[in-house]
Amino acid sequence: MRAWIRKGLYACAGLAAFAIAFQVYSIVPAGFAVRPLAPAPDTRRLVLLFHGSGGRDEPTLIALEQRLRTLPATGSPPLIVLYDWSYADSPLRTFPNGRRVGEFLGMELANLGGLESLHLIAHSAGAYVLEPLCESYRAASAEKHSGRPARIRMTFLDPIGFRGPLDPGWGARHYGQCADEAEAFINTDDPAPATAEVLQHARTVDVTDDPARQQFARGGHRWPVQYYLDNLAAWGSTIEPMPDRDGAD
Repeated sequence: MRAWIRKGLYACAGLAAFAIAFQVYSIVPAGFAVRPLAPAPDTRRLVLLFHGSGGRDEPTLIALEQRLRTLPATGSPPLIVLYDWSYADSPLRTFPNGRRVGEFLGMELANLGGLESLHLIAHSAGAYVLEPLCESYRAASAEKHSGRPARIRMTFLDPIGFRGPLDPGWGARHYGQCADEAEAFINTDDPAPATAEVLQHARTVDVTDDPARQQFARGGHRWPVQYYLDNLAAWGSTIEPMPDRDGAD
């Protein structure tokens, strides 16, 4: 065998081994303790926001939290929490770590026997938290309570959806599957990975070419957050269904 062929085969084998190792690393959670939410036992309505990797202090998401607090709500006002999971949002392990955080929080929320509605809002890699939270809440709630579980709504804001480098379309196939209703707002021309696909289980709106973006200077990956924030007042409260809009799938 010629030397250059042998070297090429070694190089291919090395790349394959690296890809497999990276895939395994990126889907195995790190060891950490999940920080509980500790909501009041009589909480009936809850809105949870989840930042992306390294996004604990993201100004656009903080502004969204503040806007949510000013909106009117039908019935009792919801408890609104921007959950800080920066202790586990490592860029290379956001998928497994986000799932672990979601599973824990879902089991915690199942202790709220009077919970009526749960609105989960996630930007970027925060999307990894939502499905496992919903699934674990439903499973644990069914075991603990005989009544009807909370109605769950999910809002995805430019969600990152890859499950390791070998499965970039995982989020598009699964996000919103557990929810009673789900919506997504995406931008398709920014460098954030695996954020440009229509979600199969969520009404997806592509806001890339919205005219208002011309006045937004914080980058395309943050634009769906700002878009959602800007339009909240027009669409109604956080616990009412949004009307259909042009461009939704």
